[in-house]
Amino acid sequence: MWPSFRSSLLRSARGQRPNAAQRKRNNRAVYTSQDEHFMREALALAALGMNTTTPNPRVGCVLVKAGEVVGTGWHERAGQPHAEALAIAQAGTHRAAGSTAYITLEPCSHFGRTPPCAEALRTAGVERVIVAMQDPNPRVSGRGMQMLRDAGIDVRCGLLAEEAAELNPGFIQR
Repeated sequence: MWPSFRSSLLRSARGQRPNAAQRKRNNRAVYTSQDEHFMREALALAALGMNTTTPNPRVGCVLVKAGEVVGTGWHERAGQPHAEALAIAQAGTHRAAGSTAYITLEPCSHFGRTPPCAEALRTAGVERVIVAMQDPNPRVSGRGMQMLRDAGIDVRCGLLAEEAAELNPGFIQR
């Protein structure tokens, strides 16, 4: 038996529940406390778009390099630059390259009033992308993350997904 599976069976037999770190490991993607910290920052940024982004979702993005925030952004108004583009612009190309992006919603992969954010992240040289939740919009839904993976970028999804969903109930229900 695999050690983690065996220990989870033993805990369950003893009536013990796995801690948060063990649950995260068992769900494949392993997130650090630093990942959670920066995603919470991205969620706080997304909340700044309350009542201004309709019909678009509220999205926040934090770019981190060597443990330091190098760029932040949130989607401020429909038709204006998205969170990822603002964070990249703030960081500049040198600091964005090799960074990790913490984003509350999957980056868009299509042209609308703004260019695709997945392409902007790839072009900026971001090495790792942590996404809180997949975009339910059929034009995106998995395509943004796949575009990044196809470019060799490490992409993980699901960190604080419930909190991200709470920011956009109307967008998710459409």
